[in-house]
Amino acid sequence: MKKSLIALAVTSAVAAPAFAQSSVTLYGIIDTGITYVNNTGGAHQFKMSSGVIQGSRWGLKGTEDLGGGTKAIFQLENGFNVGTGTLGQGSREFGRQAYVGLTNNTYGTLTLGRQYDPVVDNAQPTTFNGQWGAYFSHPADIDNTDNGFRINNAVKYVSPRFYGVQAEGMYAFGGQAGSFSTNSTVGGGLNYSAGPLYIGAGYFFAKNPGTQFNDGNFIANQAHPATPNPLNGIWGLVGQPTSEQSISVGGTYTIGAAQLGLNWSNVRFENSNGVAGNTVYFNSAEIWGNYHISPALTGGLGYTYTQGKVDLTDKKPKYGQLNAIIDYALSKRTDVSLMGIYQHAMSGGVTADIYAAQFAGSAGASSNTNQVAVRVGIRHKF
Repeated sequence: MKKSLIALAVTSAVAAPAFAQSSVTLYGIIDTGITYVNNTGGAHQFKMSSGVIQGSRWGLKGTEDLGGGTKAIFQLENGFNVGTGTLGQGSREFGRQAYVGLTNNTYGTLTLGRQYDPVVDNAQPTTFNGQWGAYFSHPADIDNTDNGFRINNAVKYVSPRFYGVQAEGMYAFGGQAGSFSTNSTVGGGLNYSAGPLYIGAGYFFAKNPGTQFNDGNFIANQAHPATPNPLNGIWGLVGQPTSEQSISVGGTYTIGAAQLGLNWSNVRFENSNGVAGNTVYFNSAEIWGNYHISPALTGGLGYTYTQGKVDLTDKKPKYGQLNAIIDYALSKRTDVSLMGIYQHAMSGGVTADIYAAQFAGSAGASSNTNQVAVRVGIRHKF
């Protein structure tokens, strides 16, 4: 009898269908702090600031093994404000990321949905804001190296790494009947990683960015701003363009406890300020470094220089920004930080309408050409 039961159990186990392995992970980051700004519209300001080093979020990501080395993958990521509990990214439920796709170690990864662009994927790691967050962005995150916005309706392919090189291509559908390319975005990127060296480059071209990216830092919503609005800071020089092109390239190198980074970006806006043929562009260059003073204590210092040109008025604004941070890890999942930012806006022949203005997450524009921000913050990962 016992042998019969054993035989039945073995037969049943062999006959049972083989279920694929799958996993779902719940994760998140809570980042908040107190920021002081010396001049916002002519007065100093204290405010609670959420999601500076990293955007506060919770998310779900998962995989299912389909066999033959192929897996189905998905990610849903929600952004929120810790101080108010409100949704981020234009009140979207999963405004940070929402995609599904397939991945294979031999053939690469194909995903569809709301995703990061190739500039963020490949060049952001070479920026100081890529290490320490929004306040250290190139002025107003004009080139999106701090992922102030994401790309809707995007199809993205990322290749396997081959001799240290990885390639990426992306196309986002505009979704307008009768006009295939309206509100579309196309982009590509490359990166190389070998030991202590990383080099990355990214590119995207977006049509009607003010319409596409109305959920992030893109606040250039004035059709004909005869005088740029200082409350919009650097975005006030752009107006409502018909297209945006962003190119970014940089590298990092690690030597012992130190890491050095360099980055250059160029962003161009066509038909800005409601005028056909008016091009506005900005070039940003930065150098930065991190040093691990101890296993728990890290310091960072960086400088960014940005120069722009507005064809319509021949304005040539210039911005210099000095960034510094000290971060202490209380544990593997919790750290505290102190950061400081000083920005100086150089007129380039312009006077009244060029103001210093930190990234929109900190405060409005200064009433003059200088602005200082200091933040004490805490971050917890789960």
